[in-house]
Amino acid sequence: MSDQQTADMQEKMRGRLAELRRDYQRGESQLQQLMRDEAATRDGLLRAGGAIRILEEMLAATAPDPTTRRDHVVDGVAPGAAP
Repeated sequence: MSDQQTADMQEKMRGRLAELRRDYQRGESQLQQLMRDEAATRDGLLRAGGAIRILEEMLAATAPDPTTRRDHVVDGVAPGAAP
């Protein structure tokens, strides 16, 4: 192989190396952004889940007590009926 061919090959390898380094850095940046997005999504889900739980508990606490209704049957016996 001539000196010119060796120089040309080395130049191509340097160009390819530079291209691969740019691709690698671009991939690292994308991965970091995806990790930030994942963390933000997880935080949002935790907040929404907590809010859901609180609202469900509040709704359960404010629901009318079925034993205080006049027309409610408790253990198969209607209000005012003789046992």
